Amino acid sequence: MNKILKALFGTGISHAPIAVGTTEEESEIVYPIAVVQYARDEYGVGTEEHLHWALIVLVDSELQRGPCFQVFEPDDSKTVSDTNPSWELFYENVKLDFHGDQCLGGVIIGYVRQNELVNLQKVALRNKPHVKFDGWNCRSWVMEVIQEMIEIGWVDPSVRHQSSLLPSMKQASLQTVALRTPMTVSLTKDRGDNTTQYFYVF
Repeated sequence: MNKILKALFGTGISHAPIAVGTTEEESEIVYPIAVVQYARDEYGVGTEEHLHWALIVLVDSELQRGPCFQVFEPDDSKTVSDTNPSWELFYENVKLDFHGDQCLGGVIIGYVRQNELVNLQKVALRNKPHVKFDGWNCRSWVMEVIQEMIEIGWVDPSVRHQSSLLPSMKQASLQTVALRTPMTVSLTKDRGDNTTQYFYVF
């Protein structure tokens, strides 16, 4: 799997499921993993660092559908303490929707084989939301799950912090509003020389 992901991270590929192998028997479907963002309250385009984040596997890239994992702090939740509110983990199959759900697109961060979807689901669902520091939120939870996915080999190892995703998230939200449909864009990486490198080219 790691060899496949290294090849995908370093070459231009499409969002569509990818057949890996030279024969029909050897072929395996590989799905994109994305972090997607949603407008909330007064936050929208230009304030991506404050948006709601979720993880989705795009098993149908054309229709932008797939299993989605996210955490919410219910409006009517009882707080454990002033600094440790109750958060809930949600898992469902969704279709990214700009008009109804105010999805502002997202960024492709990695790939998972079709036969590993169950394992990915287990990884996400076993990471129960727990406030670990002041200001912990849905984006913090997404990054916690991403760290585990990096260790497994599903996600690009450059995605270590929220700040590493923000340039691409900002690009996605601008494209989404312009086209009126959620756009999942390529991941960019700071190479230390004030430039960015695209890992995924569509």
